[in-house]
Amino acid sequence: MSHTPYPPGPDPYRSGPQHGDPYRGGQHPAPVYGGGYGAPAAVPGSPGPVPVSPARPLSAGTVVAAALSVALLWGLVLLVAHAGLNTVTGQALDETALQQAKADRNTFFPSFVLVAAQFLPEVVAVLAGALALVWAVRYRRWVAAPCAAVAVVAANVSTQVLKHGVFDKPDLGVQQIASNSFPSGHTTAAASLLMAALLVAPPHRRARAGRWGAFLAAVVGMTTVLNGWHRPTDAVAALLIVGGWGVLAALATQLIDAAVARTRLRTGGSPAGSYRRFVDERSRRRQERAWSEDRGDSAYVPPAHERQARELERAASAARDAERRNRPRAQRGAWDPRPYGYRGALMTVPARPRLGTAITLTVVTGALLAVAIWWPYPAVAGTFGGRVTLTAGYLGIAAAAALGWWLVARRLRSATR
Repeated sequence: MSHTPYPPGPDPYRSGPQHGDPYRGGQHPAPVYGGGYGAPAAVPGSPGPVPVSPARPLSAGTVVAAALSVALLWGLVLLVAHAGLNTVTGQALDETALQQAKADRNTFFPSFVLVAAQFLPEVVAVLAGALALVWAVRYRRWVAAPCAAVAVVAANVSTQVLKHGVFDKPDLGVQQIASNSFPSGHTTAAASLLMAALLVAPPHRRARAGRWGAFLAAVVGMTTVLNGWHRPTDAVAALLIVGGWGVLAALATQLIDAAVARTRLRTGGSPAGSYRRFVDERSRRRQERAWSEDRGDSAYVPPAHERQARELERAASAARDAERRNRPRAQRGAWDPRPYGYRGALMTVPARPRLGTAITLTVVTGALLAVAIWWPYPAVAGTFGGRVTLTAGYLGIAAAAALGWWLVARRLRSATR
């Protein structure tokens, strides 16, 4: 006795109403699946697919502004190198500031402060690196973290290359030790990790990360002078180098985030959401193949309305998950990773320090250097000219930190408007 795998009649898997098909028609229409791996099918009574916000366009002006920022910072490095290494006046001012700092060590600072100053660069570097790692993992900054790591390595390597292979300090008969220490490796190591913390900081932490990062970087630079390890120009150049690499890292983060955002627009969501939809679609197709296989008398073909009910349930579940992921954080109860963090009011958190701080410090530094140069008496340690020179060196270090951190914070802030 022969048998057929399906009862006679129209094909139950052909879309559209067919005559004689008890499972099709106006009462139980064929299910309509979503188009590929994009948005799920619309569900009656559900809010529908959650729209994806368009990515902030990355214009050519953004790239040009970043290039000008790097040119400014590294151009200042060359200017400071020429003035501090190749001129008699620059070497004399540098040496006076260093000798004045050594003279002030035992006069104004107790012994425990001097001991702490010896370990301050290493402590700041370790704490900043640990904080950057925690933020990168806690807030899932998978794009910014590699860019920050590359910037840290590049800043330290370039500092050593410039010190030992590019810049040379001629003996002009001014400094006691004419060996080159420009730029400062201690300052670069600590400042680069502080810069990494700023690059991976979430938007609601970025203002404090920028403010405290610039402050601690300046303090580390001043500490290297106080310890007698480096002259002020060494620390200034190190901070400018770190600032340039920080701008490049921020620009790279923006470029990668823009590419990821364009991918989200094409796929209808984040890469993780696209993968989940891919798995759901693959499961659906496997189920359909299982239904359509010929299994003889034991084959069971679910009616159209059962298959449609399953699809509606799956689509409704996907819509609920998408709606939950797009709720505000206070209602969602979990961190929602985005290229640059929260939406809404937190996106306008200002980044510190401000440009006015860097300009003010630079102007005051220039004025003090002019006083030290044109002072009618010799600027030596222990005199008014020596203290003015040291003060100008400290303020110059602070100005370099403020300028570098402001330019990097400016790049990060432009991506979150």
